[in-house]
Amino acid sequence: MKIAVPILETEVNGKKLINAHFGRTNLFAVVDTESGKIEVKENPTLQMERGKGVYIAELFKRNGVEAVLVKEVGPGAFDKLTRMGIRIYQIPENVKFLDEAVEMFKKGELKQLLEPNG
Repeated sequence: MKIAVPILETEVNGKKLINAHFGRTNLFAVVDTESGKIEVKENPTLQMERGKGVYIAELFKRNGVEAVLVKEVGPGAFDKLTRMGIRIYQIPENVKFLDEAVEMFKKGELKQLLEPNG
């Protein structure tokens, strides 16, 4: 399964940091949970004022993403992602690194969001 996580450009000891701001992130990590392969995708919507969620959801759909892991997601992005069949899971506030969030997802430890939280 492919999942997407907003990440920062900055790394700590080679580990990718999670970006808490879904729609304003510069980068998304698209992770294949079976192979462990990570592709980094640029956020194509940074200069847009409105409608970011639609473009991000379409980018994910084109790349086979089935779930998104976030700390916060607003109503627009939540609506667009869920309409495209992409599930959204919440990363706990204390989790800082991509690899940790992915492991929690694989173990079924993340709560699925049923409404926006940001």
